[in-house]
Amino acid sequence: MKKIITMTAEQRASILQQLNERQIEALSEFTRFTMLSQFHTRHYLQNTDWQFVGMVVDPWYQRVHGHHGENLYCDCGRRLKNQFILRSRSTGKLLYLGITHFQQHASIPMAVAKEIQQGINEVHLYMDSILLKYQSGQRFPEKLFDYACQHNGFKNRESTILFQRCQLFSQVNLPLYDTDEHDLRTLVEQLKTGNRPRLTKEQIKQLLASIADDWRQIEQQITLLTYQLSEQGLGQQELHRVKSNATNYSLQRRKSRFLVQNWKAINELTLTKARAQLVIKLRELAFYVLITESLAEKINRAQALQILNTHRYPVKTSRSFGVREAKQLVATIASER
Repeated sequence: MKKIITMTAEQRASILQQLNERQIEALSEFTRFTMLSQFHTRHYLQNTDWQFVGMVVDPWYQRVHGHHGENLYCDCGRRLKNQFILRSRSTGKLLYLGITHFQQHASIPMAVAKEIQQGINEVHLYMDSILLKYQSGQRFPEKLFDYACQHNGFKNRESTILFQRCQLFSQVNLPLYDTDEHDLRTLVEQLKTGNRPRLTKEQIKQLLASIADDWRQIEQQITLLTYQLSEQGLGQQELHRVKSNATNYSLQRRKSRFLVQNWKAINELTLTKARAQLVIKLRELAFYVLITESLAEKINRAQALQILNTHRYPVKTSRSFGVREAKQLVATIASER
């Protein structure tokens, strides 16, 4: 078994100083994506009043000088590297917290808080191993990834964690985590022997579950943005107009107006239809990012932008009637505050 090396904060900061901006952002996205997966699969908060809505990572937390973007803060005012967003199931109240204040602000049992902290520590160990590989001169295994892509190794598997991490790190030339690199090498070996396995029923089930998780995360972000618009003063009638316009915008140029209303329904679709529903949901999220631009200082859009960036979904300007109407409604409350 390979020995896991834990770095000190000083050692970690020293290596991070060697990375460029895009590499730091990729590592932060790796951290966020891995933590989201843990929250969805380990169900940390299932026996509490709180629902996990999302997480935002500040890539530049370690840099006192040259910080890009906005700082993240806990509800207590403390600056954060990782900001967790929780919503009360009973009241709908939102909390923006650092991990150390889960028990203090949300009354989450100490045992649950410790379990979440252990999960964060695991992610930090993953990141440390990547940084150590980078320091030793290792980089992204581009030839392996190119071979797998050119020989359709990832065809119909674009939703897998392995493909998404390869996509993320290939863009910035960072080495993969050991398990990911092993899985990539195994796939290439299978392709070279001509034994590329077909998707099994279990693998299809796992891919659908991954798409359903992505759909649920996007829906949570849309719900969060809608709640924030309400908090800023947008009335129920206006919110209904915004939602209607968002739905129409997401379905533009599509022959079918079929929409799933719950993430669980994704698991009952074919892979093709499930992916189509995910694209529709991404377009809906992009709509809300577009129309809240004038409230950027009052509405937290960071995670929504991170999600769209992860899925490589561009936020394009639009002159559609729905976008223009929604922007006018939002601009009205922006000017009144």
